[in-house]
Amino acid sequence: MERNEEVNELSNNSSLSAAIVVSVALVSSCAGPSHITAPADAAALLGDAWFEARAKQLAITAEAAKTRDAAFSASEPPDPDMLGHFVREQGAAIWAEQCSRCHGIDGEPPPGQQPPAKKWGTMGTTMGFFFGGDKMRAGIFRIITEGGKQHEDGTASAMPAWGETLAREQIWALVYHIESL
Repeated sequence: MERNEEVNELSNNSSLSAAIVVSVALVSSCAGPSHITAPADAAALLGDAWFEARAKQLAITAEAAKTRDAAFSASEPPDPDMLGHFVREQGAAIWAEQCSRCHGIDGEPPPGQQPPAKKWGTMGTTMGFFFGGDKMRAGIFRIITEGGKQHEDGTASAMPAWGETLAREQIWALVYHIESL
């Protein structure tokens, strides 16, 4: 009888261990893409400066870099690893130089921000990315590209449109940066 109790205890411990491993895996998967910060000396590259730098990095012409960028879908996010470290750093640099003015460096808008900006990095946004996945990412891509919607009272959103300033690849890098907050 003593041997059976030992076997049952080992079996229960194995089940508990397996449950812990599964729980850790699920929580880890909620974390989204890894958080990348821009190096202190990194400047956000906008417009033609981006395409020239990207062309140089990829050993192609600036025109080929623009054509390549146009092939990025507005509704189907690329794998964050496919963007590469340089592009992800650019997303972080753009966030730090442009977006953080309203949204805060960590996704928490400055106190008294008027009009109030979207707060990122909350449990709600984390769950939105987890359950909404690519649909949520595509929605954020659209808002960054086109700007915020007009409010119900008829006033314009303070969120500017970045689609003419940023490359699609940069906007996707921003989406993944937001997800990592």
